[in-house]
Amino acid sequence: MMAEWCGTNLKNCDGWKNVNLELSTTSNENAKWLDACIRQLVSWSDCESIGGFHKSLENLETSDPDAIMARCFIVGLTGLGTEAAGRDVDFVQKMDKLEKDAEKYGNNREKQHAKAAILWGRGYHHEAAIVWDRILDEHPNDLIAVKFSHDAHFFNGSCSGKLNAIEKVIEKWDKTEPCYSYLHGMYAFGLEESAKYEEAEKQADIALNLNRFDCWASHAKAHVLEMNGRHKEGRDFMYNTENDWRQGWMLATHNYWHTALFHIEFSEYEDALSIFDREVANRFNRTNSLLDMVDASSLLWRLELEGVNVGKERWRKIENLGKYIENHSIFFNDVHLGVALYRQENQETENSLRESLENYSNLPNEDNSQITKNIGLPLYDGMIDYAKGNYDEAVEKMYPIRENVVKIGGSHAQRDMFVQTLIHSAILSRKPENWKRTQNLLLERNSLKSNSILGERLATKFRILHPL
Repeated sequence: MMAEWCGTNLKNCDGWKNVNLELSTTSNENAKWLDACIRQLVSWSDCESIGGFHKSLENLETSDPDAIMARCFIVGLTGLGTEAAGRDVDFVQKMDKLEKDAEKYGNNREKQHAKAAILWGRGYHHEAAIVWDRILDEHPNDLIAVKFSHDAHFFNGSCSGKLNAIEKVIEKWDKTEPCYSYLHGMYAFGLEESAKYEEAEKQADIALNLNRFDCWASHAKAHVLEMNGRHKEGRDFMYNTENDWRQGWMLATHNYWHTALFHIEFSEYEDALSIFDREVANRFNRTNSLLDMVDASSLLWRLELEGVNVGKERWRKIENLGKYIENHSIFFNDVHLGVALYRQENQETENSLRESLENYSNLPNEDNSQITKNIGLPLYDGMIDYAKGNYDEAVEKMYPIRENVVKIGGSHAQRDMFVQTLIHSAILSRKPENWKRTQNLLLERNSLKSNSILGERLATKFRILHPL
């Protein structure tokens, strides 16, 4: 099995100390469970021989409930998992207790980890990323800091941050370390998001040659092939390696989403719908993960932009969304949640989400609240305006903020959903000034995504509706 190595030769307290990552706990069992958890997280997989990731997390927590580094890991994971935020009472209590205990009992590295995890949980996302990066300056082999920094920069929409965090440590690692190969996959994604596609593909290939089951590296390569307009190659790559990357269950839904995007480029809508029915919807209903919710919502929206009638029953397969409406961990999640609720005709819950976002945007002390206020709400309202057929209003709200949408997080490929919606809105607008904007919008998209067949369809639609 792909992840069974995760449970072998786990570091005890001395093992962590020997690599200059000393823990304050004296529990060897806790030290080993910490190692098991970060290995499985980085590989996006379950090690069945030790019960899998979630069981490992339980064991981490119970083996030494007071362990500082273990609690830093759990708090950081909870915040970066975007499942809880600073308005969750239990989460706040965990952060408050960790803050006090780390100051009393933690070593210097643990204090810095606690600081970063708590900053993130309280909504200071950019400060948290800075602290994780500083940990890497002193401890480049700290895999927890590597992973959390990489994820934080992703949610912050910082392409350079994703790249720099890995670039500065990868040459300082012992290549015999169990998770070394995964650095190349993370490096590949940072390079791709920085538009360094040739270097990104090389790094993805290095990672996959070292470990073909590295589903994050497969994901990074899919990004490169999409952005380069190599859609047939991308589609073939995803199917030829499906049995490798699908084993990374935490990322499998997202990789199926990427596969569906290649089908959409070729107008192979039934294939994309089949992926939604067989993989995306079913996986979301098993996990109820916000990451899977985003993929499900995005996929159906993109198909509808292409004129496909996906049916209300498919939207309603994205179930139990009401429990997320007060979360507001990152706005990227909220906008996908909103369009799903609207398409489900769940008007009451969608209205509650919009009202909650308005209230949240008035909080002065969270990075995401200010992003929600200045970028998120106009984007959200523009997307709903498009869904209502109010195309002029959609352009009016989305066009001025389009260059700042990167700040809500996500990847270039994921944010293309908003780009496509704005282009469709401009084409369908009643106002000639919006028609004139369309050509510029098409050029902007083409500069980022070359050789896009979908882009050509958008240009053709424009020419048909607005001939010279």
